[in-house]
Amino acid sequence: MDWDEGFYRLNEAYVKAVMEAGGIPVGLPYAGEDDGERIINTINGLLLSGGGDINPILYGEEPLPRLGRVITERDEREIQWTIAAIQKKIPILAVCRGLQILNVALGGTVYQDLYAQKKRETLLHSQTSLRHETSHFVHLREDSKLYKIANTKKIAVNSFHHQAIKEAAKDLAIVGVASDGIVEAAEHKTLPFCLGVQWHPEALAVNGDPMSLALFRSFIAACRKEK
Repeated sequence: MDWDEGFYRLNEAYVKAVMEAGGIPVGLPYAGEDDGERIINTINGLLLSGGGDINPILYGEEPLPRLGRVITERDEREIQWTIAAIQKKIPILAVCRGLQILNVALGGTVYQDLYAQKKRETLLHSQTSLRHETSHFVHLREDSKLYKIANTKKIAVNSFHHQAIKEAAKDLAIVGVASDGIVEAAEHKTLPFCLGVQWHPEALAVNGDPMSLALFRSFIAACRKEK
């Protein structure tokens, strides 16, 4: 969940997508550090949602001019939850910023602003069309869990980000890329279900996109096994 002037906020599409897949969504507050493991012990799966930029100090860099707003407390708690969930092998679905958090938690880095830092020409990764519309393609590895869910090598996705994975953590396998080389999906190399995507499948799922619905259903199915 994001935070703004005293309010926690979460896009309704996440709630609807989880419920449509048969799960019960519960929002996690940015509790104190001592509460992190206790929180993880109460859930069967961790959904890392989208939101603002990650404080670059947390992956060993200093802020560049185009870095957006950061909420360090959120970053720290989500990294803590991610590490705890991985240690306990609790299923993780990481969306957009969530994929970046997953990567940072495992020791990777992100582009603070891919348009400024990526040397080759990039696609428009913050689309001007409506949220439930797709704007570019992602190419999937055929040996990936995501490919098995999508049942195709090429999918159309929406896109609302200016940060992305720069150096992938050693425990993550890159399983989806855009045509400009930007990382769009990654999976943990050994865990049963730990998967992150750079787009927003929740917005597509609530508008009936079959692949996005299948992704959430696969996540909830993994959560049931955990239970």
